[in-house]
Amino acid sequence: MAAPTLEPVAAAQALLRDFEERYEPIEAPPVPVERIASALLGLYIDEADDLRTLPGAPADQGRLSGMLDAEAMVIWVDRGEVRRSPGRRRFTIAHEVGHLLLHVPVVHESFCDRPADVQEIEEGPPASELPELRQREREANLFARELLMPEFLVNEQARATGFNLPALADRFEVSVPAMRLRLRLLKLLPPLA
Repeated sequence: MAAPTLEPVAAAQALLRDFEERYEPIEAPPVPVERIASALLGLYIDEADDLRTLPGAPADQGRLSGMLDAEAMVIWVDRGEVRRSPGRRRFTIAHEVGHLLLHVPVVHESFCDRPADVQEIEEGPPASELPELRQREREANLFARELLMPEFLVNEQARATGFNLPALADRFEVSVPAMRLRLRLLKLLPPLA
């Protein structure tokens, strides 16, 4: 397993390297996030209709998209969101893996994430200006983007598709806004996109 680090991009890249060394090279999208979570990290992934009904989940924070029970090594995802968007399932799993590697070694707790916490798009001020909880959520989102859309694959596939956002989103099994943001962050978007 990747050594715990507090740098999200480096942690995601280390996890991908670990997976490739132990299992197989990732030569084409989509990144097998569920296999990485289960085979490499020993996480069990499950779904529930309402995560607030699970033991240890807060009932007073509104609907939850995902939850990491670090002690039991379980990631829970909202079944309704999964039905509406398989890409959201993948992003939520990657987000919770980010919490496991980035924050559990430091904070020693489980994480319950509302839809607003699991963001495929970048919003708001820099992480350094956010309260600690929001910083952790921003870091988990950054980790998820790097894990699901690694730079080497995005570079290759963007050129192969002529920077076709819907085609790229489909190949990586993420949303179009998530792919657009990734291309912008990697400075790969043509001027008019």
